Amino acid sequence: MNLPASSIPISSGGHARERRRLAPLLLCAPLLLLLLALLVWPLTHLLWQSLLPTDAPDSGITLRNYLEIFSVPRYRHALVWSLELSLAVAAGSTLICLAPAWLFTRCQFRGKRLMRGILTLPMTFAGMIVGFLMVILLGRSGFIPQVLERLTGQPLLSGISYQFPGLILAYLYFEIPRATLTLESALRKLDGRLEQAARSLGATRWQTFSLVILPTICPALISAFAVTFSVSLGSFGVLLVLSIRRFTLLPLEIFTQYIAPPTDQGLAAAMSLTLLTVAFGAGFGLRRFARSREVANA
Repeated sequence: MNLPASSIPISSGGHARERRRLAPLLLCAPLLLLLLALLVWPLTHLLWQSLLPTDAPDSGITLRNYLEIFSVPRYRHALVWSLELSLAVAAGSTLICLAPAWLFTRCQFRGKRLMRGILTLPMTFAGMIVGFLMVILLGRSGFIPQVLERLTGQPLLSGISYQFPGLILAYLYFEIPRATLTLESALRKLDGRLEQAARSLGATRWQTFSLVILPTICPALISAFAVTFSVSLGSFGVLLVLSIRRFTLLPLEIFTQYIAPPTDQGLAAAMSLTLLTVAFGAGFGLRRFARSREVANA
């Protein structure tokens, strides 16, 4: 018995749809394999290592390494310092970069490309290079203290690069490109007709910015804050150059536990997963909040 002719195109159409559905998965297969090799397995290994005591790995699973982070003052202070530094850098970079991002999207001027290149230059630097630049600028014999000593007779700001304010400045320099690019991308998508409508109704420039523009770009501000917070929380190169043990951050403690005898890899693994959990939780929560604000403004 002959099949209806209409069944042939339906079958071929179904195979075509199936191929189109599988094509993205096949294209993503190398990336998925790479993530499996470089993310899933290392995280699994870190989790298992963090649950075993270093002095008695055969004694069974325990949460002693995690409890030690919060019970030992040195490690607890390192975690608190890390959070404070990341919050300060994220807030500072987001606020500072709003003006240049606005300038790049709304104004045309000579040297615009050069200015953008200068702002994005820190992305090409390793963290240790940024740390050495801060030493040259604000170290004990840095350029700025020498200039201030000639002007005032006192070496003002000498050695501030090795203190917490100097570390914040170094991290700010490192995070400015990320915040600027994130905010610039959001401002380019801003509908100019909203501003025109507000101005036509008699709103001042400040009222237009605070009541129209700022609520619209609020999700972008939150995204920039989340990105800079997460990167600052785990950044290590700047800290390795500038920290002289007056204070300590958790990434430095992880490095110390891995290389400085007596090593404690279980404790270092617990610290790593603690930082990862904080960064992922903050990023995920802030992005969900940003999406909810974006939906509310739509």
